[in-house]
Amino acid sequence: RPAAGGMMDLAYVCEWEKWPKSTHCPSVPLACAWSCRNLIAFTTDLRSDDQGAGLLPGPWTVHPSVEGLRCHLLPTGSRLLSADADGQIKCWSMADHLANSWESSVGSLVEGDPIVALSWLHNGVKLALHVEKSGASSFGEKFSRVKFSPSLTLFGGKPMEGWIAVTVSGLVTVSLLKPSGQVLTSTESLCRLRVPLSYP
Repeated sequence: RPAAGGMMDLAYVCEWEKWPKSTHCPSVPLACAWSCRNLIAFTTDLRSDDQGAGLLPGPWTVHPSVEGLRCHLLPTGSRLLSADADGQIKCWSMADHLANSWESSVGSLVEGDPIVALSWLHNGVKLALHVEKSGASSFGEKFSRVKFSPSLTLFGGKPMEGWIAVTVSGLVTVSLLKPSGQVLTSTESLCRLRVPLSYP
């Protein structure tokens, strides 16, 4: 909450081991995602096999879950996507609705092809902030729903959950979470000629 004078109070600081910028270069690109429920998911190169998900009111409860180069939280914060340099995409969800306990039960694979972009399919829920009403006491006055179609829908217009990913060689893969819990995946190339990259 803003203090007197409109300034925000600092609640806490999370500090990690630091290296001089001149000597430290991360071995992998680092990624961070933040949900509207104040869940933060991040990758780190401090230990190459860690990815964390933490709840802001308790930043000390970091939960190491998976090694990854990309991460993306569902806007509700209930699910997390992670992708690595081997093309492995995992969908994580809270175990028993606990923010410090995550499990991966489904995913998809584009073998040996690093993922360069990753996102959830849009569920059709979009809110617009009315800046001129930012001082209003009612949440409903500050925000309004914007007409926006989901990326994909089931019969009856219910949004379908899933994700889209793009690989370094130009493959686009879309995975859908069926109501039965199974994953349906389709992959197409963005270019006529696709050359898989290999690393020494």
